[in-house]
Amino acid sequence: MKQYRIAVFGLGTLVLLLLLLTQFGSRALHNDTVTVELGFEASHSRRARAFDQFLFEALERGYFGTELRRRLHRPAHTAQLNAFWADTCEVRQLDFERFARWQQRDGAAVSDPGALYSSSSGHRIAGLLQSPASGVNYNGAVAYCAAAGGRLPWAEEWEALAVGREGRLYPWGDTFDDSPWPYQSAHRNAAQPCALHPATATPKGVHDLVGGVMEWSRGQRGIHTLQRQTGAHGAPAVRVRGRPLYALAAAWLDIEPQTRSHHLGFRCVYQQPPVATLPWGAMPKSVMIPAGRYPLGVPRDLRLARIAVLLPAARQHQARSLISQTRGARRIAVSRCEVSRSQYRSFLRHPLARLGLFANEHEPRWQNYTPQNWEQQLQRPELPVSGINWWAADAFARWAGGRLPRVEEWQLLAAGPDANPYPWGDDYAANNAATGDQTEPGPRRCADAVHDSTANGVHDLGGNVSEWTLSVTAERGDYAAWVQGGNWLLPGKTTARSVFGRLVPLTHRSDSIGFRVVYD
Repeated sequence: MKQYRIAVFGLGTLVLLLLLLTQFGSRALHNDTVTVELGFEASHSRRARAFDQFLFEALERGYFGTELRRRLHRPAHTAQLNAFWADTCEVRQLDFERFARWQQRDGAAVSDPGALYSSSSGHRIAGLLQSPASGVNYNGAVAYCAAAGGRLPWAEEWEALAVGREGRLYPWGDTFDDSPWPYQSAHRNAAQPCALHPATATPKGVHDLVGGVMEWSRGQRGIHTLQRQTGAHGAPAVRVRGRPLYALAAAWLDIEPQTRSHHLGFRCVYQQPPVATLPWGAMPKSVMIPAGRYPLGVPRDLRLARIAVLLPAARQHQARSLISQTRGARRIAVSRCEVSRSQYRSFLRHPLARLGLFANEHEPRWQNYTPQNWEQQLQRPELPVSGINWWAADAFARWAGGRLPRVEEWQLLAAGPDANPYPWGDDYAANNAATGDQTEPGPRRCADAVHDSTANGVHDLGGNVSEWTLSVTAERGDYAAWVQGGNWLLPGKTTARSVFGRLVPLTHRSDSIGFRVVYD
């Protein structure tokens, strides 16, 4: 009995010593952490709080679909514009049909034979020729404006018309007004004459920018693709739900030039004041828009809108959990860097880890914590570890005295209090993070990608290796965890975003997936 007690005492002492060694071995991880307050900083602007409610409703009721995501994915920026003149009203159906007859009488050469055709000819929808011209493709709108001595606006010019130098949410101001919505009328279509709702004009007297029909633009300046993408601005009449979101001046779509729609028209802009009367009898009225810098895109104070467009569809219904009205209510200590190979080697060498004492209680038997290509990885021990499955990452985090971050924590950490689209800010460039866009793709040492860092000094959330999280779900009969962030193999423009993630089976191993640890 005495020998047995001595043996038990010896075993207990050994376990205690090993636990002390565990604390000592993981102390370096604790020393390289930063405490972060999670949550977007509550906006002080009344307009942002009101807009958030519209967005919450769309997210939670399930109509924040692909079109709204595309429309609202317009990061805030400023544009320097030259002075220009703009039509105060959309071109009328009557004037377009007169223009087409004038062109045909003169035998003018038109590159697109269908350009002079309107699928709304005669405006049979409502019989209102005074309503905006619609059913006209991009080339038809271009031909009309060119003959009038002008052109279609660039997307930046159209948006500047609507928001002004002060950056209004809507052409008339910051409070949504649904009176110009065509479906409010008995006609239930886009056929409404200009200036029917004068209170929703801009301060300079430009009417129906988000009422009436949507409007063609030339697309963004400097954006060139093999197949040109042109723009459709304004709120579509057929969208009944989410009207305050569609009507946002910054919300517009890239569309194909051949598109025709009864709900798509246009107005013209000019480099100098237009003539009083056009050859086909139209008499356009215009206003001058002064040169200067204009704030464009979804304003930065609309933080939820900036991040909602980036959320995976499977997580949109949880958008409200991303908002913390009192920052500081949720704090975590998080590793500045992803777990390195040398740190992971210490875990593998630890006797208690070898005995499986840090295994998850649900872990299947005979899990192997050794990373794939481990001998090759150890040639560069300073790089982030990869090739480990979720069970190994979870066990390491327990050994280190912490845990893996939950997916919402990871997203909030990456987006920061300003709801940045990328961990470092608004814009993406190939050298921002260690992604597949670099000339020599491959993992990097922590902080080597100097731009891939949050304001709190947390590194490599956008690239290097993607990261396991604690959030597990059942996917097609198997368990999978959310893996967040881009990595050195993937193109970064999409994957480096603050909320980018995908579900990966718990047993999956990849050279591009690692992890970091948080501490409560």
